[in-house]
Amino acid sequence: MKKNIFIPSLIFFLFFTFEISTNSKINSQNFRGNNNIFRIWALSDIQPRSPDERNAFKNAISDINNNIIEVNFSIVAGDIVNTTDEEIFDWYIAERNKSYIKTWYEIIGNHDLKNDNGKLFRNKLRNQLNYSLTVDNMIYIFMSDALKSRPTDISDETFKWWKNLVINNQDKIITVVTHAPLEGSNIPFSEDKDRQILDSNRFRQVLKQYKVDLWLSGHLHLPNEFTNTLNRNENLNDIIFVHISSIRPEFLGLKHSQSRFIEFLCGENMIRIKSRDHQSGKWNDELEKSFIISKVVECN
Repeated sequence: MKKNIFIPSLIFFLFFTFEISTNSKINSQNFRGNNNIFRIWALSDIQPRSPDERNAFKNAISDINNNIIEVNFSIVAGDIVNTTDEEIFDWYIAERNKSYIKTWYEIIGNHDLKNDNGKLFRNKLRNQLNYSLTVDNMIYIFMSDALKSRPTDISDETFKWWKNLVINNQDKIITVVTHAPLEGSNIPFSEDKDRQILDSNRFRQVLKQYKVDLWLSGHLHLPNEFTNTLNRNENLNDIIFVHISSIRPEFLGLKHSQSRFIEFLCGENMIRIKSRDHQSGKWNDELEKSFIISKVVECN
């Protein structure tokens, strides 16, 4: 019997149309911070499986509260939980809320979709999974994973929405956030089909024509010390690809619990990207890099 594909396709279209949010516009004065640096904490892959791994996120929050001042907001690039359960989402929210950072922007990773296809994420954290935020002359575009398979799946509808935002915001500093990296980003293992955004070529074609400054992603759990986890890609209009690393400390038993800080220097066309090791409570100073970006950062 021939299957009727019309109804599932219609549901798929309506789901992703609903998930695309209008752009929020906020003045940088809405955020806590000084007048010289707009500082973002970027973290990913918390997904604890044990009490010890829960402590990694707790320790990271404590590290920020005790040692890092004036963070404007946080970005979580997916895989907040390992398997979807109401108790673990409530735990995450309770620990997150112990931070002095009051504004958080999360997206869904493949693990956040397990068991319930993102229902708890939507109910507990954010109903809209693909959304954008404008702060002065900076725009941040957030795209969630759509399926619970290992790679990051982004629908064509979401891609078209992203493309339109990129084309119509060339006067701004553009930052994109996804769970997995883009194939062709030169981030290690991003050529593996399980560890990339599927059909990355459609994104690369846009990047060759239009300027995007930063692309942040997680998923790989690689220590920031790995080669090319932070790189500028000359083949894609000099975009800066940033692998955020993971809060869950697991890679090869090295017990890394790491994240990145993105510092936009107000009044300059420059950013600093720093690596933080929460296990030791120290900066990885040798990994800090500064980059020229496309526009002068406006902090009004």
